[in-house]
Amino acid sequence: MTAAAFPEIVPVLEDLVRGVRLRAHRPGDLPAIVEQAVDPDSVRFTTVPTPYGPADARWFLEEMVAGGWTSGERLSWAIELTGRPCIEFAGTIDLRPDSDGTAEVGFGLHPAARGRGAMSAALRLLRDHAFDVRGLGLLRWRAVVGNWGSRRVAAAAGFRFDGRVRGLLNHRGDLLDGWLATMTADDPRESRGWLEPPVLTGPNVVLRAFTDRDLDRIVEGASDVRTRHWLVSLPAPYTLDDARSYVEGAREMAAQADGLAWCIADPDDDRCLGVVSLEGYANYARRGEIGYWAHPDARGRGVVTDAVRLATAYALGSGLVAFVQIRSAAGNRASRHVAEAAGYVRAGLLPACEPLGDGSIDDLVVYVRLADPARRETPSM
Repeated sequence: MTAAAFPEIVPVLEDLVRGVRLRAHRPGDLPAIVEQAVDPDSVRFTTVPTPYGPADARWFLEEMVAGGWTSGERLSWAIELTGRPCIEFAGTIDLRPDSDGTAEVGFGLHPAARGRGAMSAALRLLRDHAFDVRGLGLLRWRAVVGNWGSRRVAAAAGFRFDGRVRGLLNHRGDLLDGWLATMTADDPRESRGWLEPPVLTGPNVVLRAFTDRDLDRIVEGASDVRTRHWLVSLPAPYTLDDARSYVEGAREMAAQADGLAWCIADPDDDRCLGVVSLEGYANYARRGEIGYWAHPDARGRGVVTDAVRLATAYALGSGLVAFVQIRSAAGNRASRHVAEAAGYVRAGLLPACEPLGDGSIDDLVVYVRLADPARRETPSM
């Protein structure tokens, strides 16, 4: 009996509920392959040739895809969406087996198919095929640092994030830092924790995730003399790179499900008015801490108080924490007013432990809120 050849050798994998089918590539996919390859995100995060044209797509189909199945070194599937709207070619996903029973996964999605959960479903199909049919013991995922879409897909399929590795990926001749995640055949096949900051809307503010559009406003706020006096941990001078690192850090907290940071945005023009964050809840106790600062042109308008109320209500109402605290330098009257106006109760004072921008040391006032107001006791001072 003659062994099956491409494309007959390619097994069809299908998720009927999600409307995702993995199948063999075919010549009719070539125009969409070109469209995907010239998409800015594909150019930024993958090693597709640039510029990319029909000849490159044909080489990919005949050499990379068909040749990979023939050699067994790279097993590639076309992703097809069978729901509404149907997309005949939505991207590519592949499995690159090694001789030690491990394999690396790779994937890319056509821009028209993004935002539908298609790649997460495709990776789950590939994962189950790798473990249950091919008997592999471990899968690896790698991506350029900053490719949050790819990282979310890996986390949704159950991959465990292992960290950031310097110079992990050769990207058109440049060694770029990369993320690494793994999954074994014995790991739970369930989504890993990832808590995106939900959009919270109040009468005067909207709390949302940060975007790159906020960077300049973050620099302005973090460079303000008054802000720097009370927050001495801010880099000096505070640059655009510092703002970019802060936003990436906020995304990392969400990915690790150990903190949330919101942009306090103007409901009319979406302008960044400040920052409010919730951290500490991923430790052994269900308690968190709220932190905040305002852009200079947003002060005196009550927007930070509204933001703290929203963040606190979410933290306690969602069950994420049972206890929230705010710490403020004793001399920071504006910050203390926010805590008190948001319904926090003064719980204590830590003497001479808060450094200030002028080199002095201030006392630190601690405010608290409980999920169950009946348990609240006003401490004796």
